[in-house]
Amino acid sequence: EHRRQGHAARAMTALEREALALGFGGLALNVFGHNPSAHRLYVKLGYEPTSINMFKPLPGAGAA
Repeated sequence: EHRRQGHAARAMTALEREALALGFGGLALNVFGHNPSAHRLYVKLGYEPTSINMFKPLPGAGAA
């Protein structure tokens, strides 16, 4: 019931203000590929992809 209410965007904006006040030049974060909602939020807030990791499970392979 608390999703899509703007809480995460406000928290990230507050974090950015605090980071600026501390002298940081930018922020980096990780977004899992199975979380498109988070990816959309971060893009909306101005974050840009810097790398992409990919994985393919192999048929018949056991858990590593």
